[in-house]
Amino acid sequence: MSENTHGTADRKQARMAAVQAALGRTQMTTAKLWNPWTHVVEDGVDIKELQAPARRGEVPDIILDGQKFSDLKAVHLGPLGEAAGLGGPVTEATFDRARTELKKRYVAAGRAKYKTLASANCTLFACCVIGMFADQPELLGPGVKVELVNILDKTGGQGHAYVLVGRASGDVAQVGRYGTSCFFVDQWYARQQGSRPGTDGVKDATSIHGDGKSPFWDLDYIGFITDETVPAIRLTFTSDELAALGT
Repeated sequence: MSENTHGTADRKQARMAAVQAALGRTQMTTAKLWNPWTHVVEDGVDIKELQAPARRGEVPDIILDGQKFSDLKAVHLGPLGEAAGLGGPVTEATFDRARTELKKRYVAAGRAKYKTLASANCTLFACCVIGMFADQPELLGPGVKVELVNILDKTGGQGHAYVLVGRASGDVAQVGRYGTSCFFVDQWYARQQGSRPGTDGVKDATSIHGDGKSPFWDLDYIGFITDETVPAIRLTFTSDELAALGT
């Protein structure tokens, strides 16, 4: 491993440790789940102890990265316009403004909820993690990419949401090419585990740190998000952008 790669890995390890410590200062580490999955819950963990009644409307609607006005269904234009504070349905002329306003409101919701979260599904956990990064930009430092990701369609994690930090450019489906700066934050998954590294919300995207194994590496988690799944980027931020959003 080159000196430069060592330096990158060391910075990532420091970031991961800081993020994990920050999670531990919130109630996200004890929040109950609206939707625990039996095939995710680690042996010995009582699924009944994890459960809480589901709620709706806790995460604001968003317009996805790459989505165009023509992609929106007519039935969605009114609710999205209302959620964005437009005073009427989204139009082609107001589409960019709606996207920006909804992104702000998404981050604001995460900022407001992350410290005292009592229960959630994966979508709300991910929103709160992004809100935590917005509220504590020093956890990541300047210029770090933060992405909201959904797993789509197939059997491994249908509909699941989590956060990626520092992913290298390229195909999000190629997890092995995420780069030496990348890590996951998935507190929903962590709540269903009984021992480390599963119980850490932070997961390394690479197994090796220096000459040894990364303390945040969890092969079971990598299997969970890659087993017959299709990941899709929903929102992209930088750490600098997040610090200015949702205030």
